[in-house]
Amino acid sequence: MHATTKLMLIRHGETDDNRAQVFQGQAGSGLNERGRDQAARLAARFAGARIRLAAVYCSDLERARETAERLASALGLRATEDAGLREVGLGAWQGLSRAGVQARFPEEWAAWRRGEDVRRGGGETYAELGDRMMRALDRISERHAGEAVGIVSHGAAIKTVVGRILQMGTGGQKALQVPANTGVSLIEHDRTSGYRLAVWNDAAHLGDALAEALSAPPA
Repeated sequence: MHATTKLMLIRHGETDDNRAQVFQGQAGSGLNERGRDQAARLAARFAGARIRLAAVYCSDLERARETAERLASALGLRATEDAGLREVGLGAWQGLSRAGVQARFPEEWAAWRRGEDVRRGGGETYAELGDRMMRALDRISERHAGEAVGIVSHGAAIKTVVGRILQMGTGGQKALQVPANTGVSLIEHDRTSGYRLAVWNDAAHLGDALAEALSAPPA
């Protein structure tokens, strides 16, 4: 029997850009006050969990690193950075609001909204993001076979990985909501059957998940 590795994919806590609906990509800043509270709730949840994490990995972007450091500290661990877990690169879209993108890049915006895998602002495609993320998950799975691992990454990065596991294709990923800030998705991996999704976007540590979803702005 092959050992099953449990990978907890966690979106970082909220930032001011999240609140303002600004495209961050591989730019952006650290957590805001609400994001720090979310990260604290996440850390407390895992500190009291029956499943102990063997390690915590994170994107090297500030918002993910800050979330991961709070989680790791609560577990007596140190967060390990991996640039492969970064958010999708958005090039010239980074730092712009939705209105700003529509005004400056109307054709790219329209294509993206149709579900096309465009190189937004000269950045990465979702296909490139998916390849990069899967390479990172493969490395971590190999290193921690049979263990449970926390992986703090980003909304589009996590959504792209899950869409690939579910064989949805880039266009089909539009059917997935962006995970909540500090929402946890569990994927399992073994060498025989590969990856499978076990839990999607669990944010019970934040309170009423349904109320949170209903009050959230559209993605």
